Amino acid sequence: MAAQPDLGGTIRFGPYDVNLRTGELRKKGRKIHLQDKPFQILAALLERPGELVTRDELLRRLWPGDTFVDFDNGLNTALNKLRESLGDPAEKPQYIETFPRRGYRFMVPVSKTTTSRLTMLAVLPFENLSGDQEQEYFSDGLTEEMITQLTRLNPERLGVIARTSSLQYKRTTKGIGKIARELSVDWILEGSVRRSAERVRITAQLVRTQDESHLWAQNYDRQLRDILVVQSEVALAIAGEIHLKLEPDAQARSKEVRQVNPEAHRACLMGCYHLAKFNREGITKGIEYLLQSIEIDPNYAAPYDDLAFAYFISSGWILPPREAMMKAKDAAQRGLKIDESLAEAHSSLGIVHLRYDWDWAAAERECKRAVEINAGSARAQEFYGWYLAAMGRFEEAIEKEKRALELDPISPGVSTLLGHVLYLARRYDQAAEQLHKAIELDPNYWFAHQVLGLALQQQGKLPQAIDEFQRARREERVSPETMGALGQAYAVAGENDKAVKVLEELEKWSKRYYVSPFHRGRIYAALGRKDQAFEWFETAYAERSFYLSWFKVEPELDPLRPDPRFQSLLQRLAFP
Repeated sequence: MAAQPDLGGTIRFGPYDVNLRTGELRKKGRKIHLQDKPFQILAALLERPGELVTRDELLRRLWPGDTFVDFDNGLNTALNKLRESLGDPAEKPQYIETFPRRGYRFMVPVSKTTTSRLTMLAVLPFENLSGDQEQEYFSDGLTEEMITQLTRLNPERLGVIARTSSLQYKRTTKGIGKIARELSVDWILEGSVRRSAERVRITAQLVRTQDESHLWAQNYDRQLRDILVVQSEVALAIAGEIHLKLEPDAQARSKEVRQVNPEAHRACLMGCYHLAKFNREGITKGIEYLLQSIEIDPNYAAPYDDLAFAYFISSGWILPPREAMMKAKDAAQRGLKIDESLAEAHSSLGIVHLRYDWDWAAAERECKRAVEINAGSARAQEFYGWYLAAMGRFEEAIEKEKRALELDPISPGVSTLLGHVLYLARRYDQAAEQLHKAIELDPNYWFAHQVLGLALQQQGKLPQAIDEFQRARREERVSPETMGALGQAYAVAGENDKAVKVLEELEKWSKRYYVSPFHRGRIYAALGRKDQAFEWFETAYAERSFYLSWFKVEPELDPLRPDPRFQSLLQRLAFP
């Protein structure tokens, strides 16, 4: 047997690092959440790599004395969670070998390492000192742009908490220590902004969360047209303070930031401010402002990036898919002509290829490119996860969504999308657990209630599922997607009259709003009226409904899969 390494500190196997003192598991520097019991199993195996660790030994380590009675179930649950975190399926293990009824063996070599972990930083919302509430869009926008600048410095070494989570701390009374614990960050950037006429005054300071010491502070008093230059200067100063090594291209990008037309910049920030409301009115207003920004300065890349995302999320909700997706594609491509390094424009383009073009190779190329450009973008990780999930590559998809959640840890949207991917992977218990966490973050978030309903239905908990769909409908009054899910659940529950009423309501809605044919098809399928279901699915295919991008993996459709008509659609979609 090979000599065992000193495991008192951090050890490595494959792409993973494990710190036995702090209880942290990281993959390529990125933290993976692992509960205590699964981590204890991992620690026991790593202490004796290549040797059999018996179940009795694990019992004594994990549940000493008489503290636990259902040992088999508890151990199996903890081991499954460990395997999930490592992407190590029991049927084809790479790391943990099972000896039935005896124990487990760690299969690969381990070694001591001094590899440094990913440094995490949060930008707290810049305080608006103008005394004018109408200037909130400016301080919020400055916060978001500062986050964007920092994420591009060195995403392999520095992780920056995304806007959605950072803005949760607007006007917070929480101390630095509590915020640091909630976000798991090492550094916090805080500051204030005062805009007056054509000038802006920015104050920024960097706080080390370990001891809450202020290591750097600077004031900037500049013309509005220099706002992006100031942000670049702040980013470079922070990189110096935290001893972050910058790649030459990152340094060049930071130094080449150009001046911006103040009115185009203002319109872009207003557009993002309204988009963040994530409702019908906000998205519509956001698009209007972004189009204004482009009209003022057609060579300003940022609004194209945001406009592509705005059109994408409006597809099938506010605009018909063809109109929305073609506009999203055009905006992304125009933005990338100006600046090829716009990671999130690549993401949006990838999602258009995924959900409208059904060009799976192009979708992966663009989503992958986005992560290559900026692995610190939560949206880039999230969208790549969507692609991977649609292809049925669930282990990779879950990894991407978990990475997005690490970068945006208190975002109900990102938390919900992880739950959705777990649902598509048919891990319904884990999906429900994750979706409850999303609802804790925002009890009124309609999409979290809807996806929770889907998971509960697959668990056989139909009354609870219907309750969740009804809650989603109360929170988002005009959502054909929620109504489709509710009608389908009614039909599965045998409440056919209610299901038919939902179909009638969708028909009325279609006179005023876009209603995807997919939603009526799913209800007819649940009613057992398959001929009508497939007629609607064919209409959805003709309209290129983005719901068909989930056709390969959607659990709700499992009863239809043996039907030759389903297989015909699947073949025409030509999933890899």
